Amino acid sequence: MMWCRRLGRVPYASRGCALCLAVCCLTVATARADAAEKPAGSRAAGPEAAIAEGNPSHGRFLRLFWFEKGIEHGNPITNRRFRVNDPSVGLHAEFGKRSEARGNGMLQIELTEPLPGIEAAELALELWGGHPGTANKRVSVNGRSSYAIPEIGTAAGQCTHHYPVIPLERSDLVQAHNAFQFSCDRGDSFWGHFIVDNACLRVELDSRHPTLAAARLAGFQARVVAAPSSGPLLGLALEAPPEFRERIAAVDFQGYYDGFDENGDGRTRDWHGMTKDRQPCEQLGTAVDAPFALAWDTTMLVSQSDMAVRALVRFKGHDDLIYLTPPLTGLATPPKERVLRFAPAGLPKPFWSRVSRRKPCEIVFDAEPQEVAAAELRVVVWDGGTEKIETPLSWNGRPLGFHSDGKHDVKSLRLKIDPSWLQHGTNVFELISDTEHHGIEVLLPGPELFVRLKR
Repeated sequence: MMWCRRLGRVPYASRGCALCLAVCCLTVATARADAAEKPAGSRAAGPEAAIAEGNPSHGRFLRLFWFEKGIEHGNPITNRRFRVNDPSVGLHAEFGKRSEARGNGMLQIELTEPLPGIEAAELALELWGGHPGTANKRVSVNGRSSYAIPEIGTAAGQCTHHYPVIPLERSDLVQAHNAFQFSCDRGDSFWGHFIVDNACLRVELDSRHPTLAAARLAGFQARVVAAPSSGPLLGLALEAPPEFRERIAAVDFQGYYDGFDENGDGRTRDWHGMTKDRQPCEQLGTAVDAPFALAWDTTMLVSQSDMAVRALVRFKGHDDLIYLTPPLTGLATPPKERVLRFAPAGLPKPFWSRVSRRKPCEIVFDAEPQEVAAAELRVVVWDGGTEKIETPLSWNGRPLGFHSDGKHDVKSLRLKIDPSWLQHGTNVFELISDTEHHGIEVLLPGPELFVRLKR
């Protein structure tokens, strides 16, 4: 197990949390925006970003350019977070007076890399999905192309978080400050609104690019290797040329498998992981020392084959450069392990509690509790706090081990369930918050129960 200081406990052997939204945002570009919702002339983000997937037979270098707040970066501050509003909120008698309504939805990112040397470009985002009902989220680049941000459930009235990756035309960009104008519609919400917590303009460079040569990284290649294993711990390591190993600062490992949709993109079988404050969490872990190895604990994964692992390599003295390895494929969970998963048939809409309004959902468990060796509940929340309530989450009336700190942030939770708490048939997960305003949200996909059966 690993403790991430930003997201809490995550399940992987690791030496710590890594830098960089890049590795998680590689996972979750999903194009489910309906064509009728797209603004005229807009483009949709592809099912996977070009840089993210590309040719899996070789690795690739990315250079990162981050959105930074402050007038010195071309981004005056009107609120502590970057907020996007529907056009009419400024005219609202109450909401229009708040600092949140003053954001114009435009941010700038300076690109210093000459455009002719760029192989591809994309915009990676870390988003709070917004007020339930907010619709038609989109972004335009330098007044040129307009891109739809994939819809993942916000417009339908659910609480969401999102890490889209939007492939850009290189002709959209300039070798200077690039203006990204975000917009949304009110839809069915009381106030069309979402938050961009982080934004990164990423460009792909050829392995012999002058920027890499100047960093003494030209020609660098690496791959992930796995040690043979018959148990639930799968050994992973980075294989890289000896002459480059002293240049490596850390290696982030990421898995492709069927599991809980912690990043909220609507897919359970994909590259897993999410980010917060540019830090990857809910991945396989990070190795910070040679030989850059760790163990992937597959104990609570359902039986499956065709899993994969890739690594993101970071370098000493060059925080803006990363290398993404090709995937190691053909991995599988060990035989003779039986893990089952149970999700609710439906969720409250929205799954959001404040002023002591209880929000329950039902999960039907069709196994026998005495057959269960271990059980855990996976859920992601946005934590706007409580007043007097100490344990806002419960299972069949029993308090779960989550205590709100009210930091208005996303928290990914793994909550242990005592097998004796399970009931054959209907089980109830419940959320309650007693704050006057923000409360707590259960984000899509909602809660999911995983149980490992006795042999």
